[in-house]
Amino acid sequence: MGFDYGKYFGEIKLTHDLTTRADERSWRLAAPEARPARKPIVLYLGCNVLRTSHMIRTVTAVFDRLGLDYVAVGGPTYCCGIVHHQQGDTAAGDGMARRTLELFKRYEPDEVVMWCPSCIYFYDEVMHAEVPYRVRHTTEFLLAQVPRVQFTVRAERTVAVHAHVVGEARQREARACRELLASVPGLRVVPLPSEPRLGRSCAPAIPIALGQDVWDGLVRDEIELARAAGADTLACIYHGCQRMTCGFEAEGRITIEHYLSVFARALGIEFEDQFKKYRLWGDPERVLEDVTPCMQANGVDPDKARALVTATFARRPAPGGAATPS
Repeated sequence: MGFDYGKYFGEIKLTHDLTTRADERSWRLAAPEARPARKPIVLYLGCNVLRTSHMIRTVTAVFDRLGLDYVAVGGPTYCCGIVHHQQGDTAAGDGMARRTLELFKRYEPDEVVMWCPSCIYFYDEVMHAEVPYRVRHTTEFLLAQVPRVQFTVRAERTVAVHAHVVGEARQREARACRELLASVPGLRVVPLPSEPRLGRSCAPAIPIALGQDVWDGLVRDEIELARAAGADTLACIYHGCQRMTCGFEAEGRITIEHYLSVFARALGIEFEDQFKKYRLWGDPERVLEDVTPCMQANGVDPDKARALVTATFARRPAPGGAATPS
């Protein structure tokens, strides 16, 4: 049986619908009109970040605070095509990628700000796409905005950055992230070596390839190195990394957050990381109760919601037999 794209993208949409209502979304999921209003900046979210919608609310709130003229777009309509490419459906993947580039072009942007490392990898290193606008990752873009930022809250925290080193882009984004966090009043960034075996970014394929126990061990080792450096917080650059590592916070060794949550808090901007909360709960019934308002507002099938929540947020056995967040 071939890869079930409907299930894959359906789970992204379903998670999004269980954590946000339509009236809370300022980001665009549908294709633009043939001739939309010009936007100097397109914030390209990709697909998977919809599973962690607090990140979208955070980055758009930061862009709003900066007074930027932008549009945020994402979801399957704007898929980069890497999922199809990885499954061997290269023609479909290339077609989707070119379609998304065409959607960007309609806005006549001066810059496309990228969020997803997989999208960056696919456009830059697989397609070698040539575009008429500037392209930067969100970390790099925000770092350039720091002179305009007015911080309102001191962040008395010591942060180590969970970064990836496979590829020049990942190294560049890691440097930008550290510099961005270092600009926050009261925040201290400590060095943390990156583990090459973790690949370009954390993704389900990594623990499958390494073995779950090995991957868990690498994450725990990184946490201990961060603590030894004096960190109280491990800040992830990418949404996949936050999803896959946040459950380790339950072990009580360190706080695990997305870097933008840490940065935005110094601007007085904060949205709850529901995905992490549900992971730490490890209780599908409690999660279902909490998501009921969104589920009802978005007309989500309760049976589908239960299946997704159980698969995503139930506790899984740890190597020693104890339960740990999945």
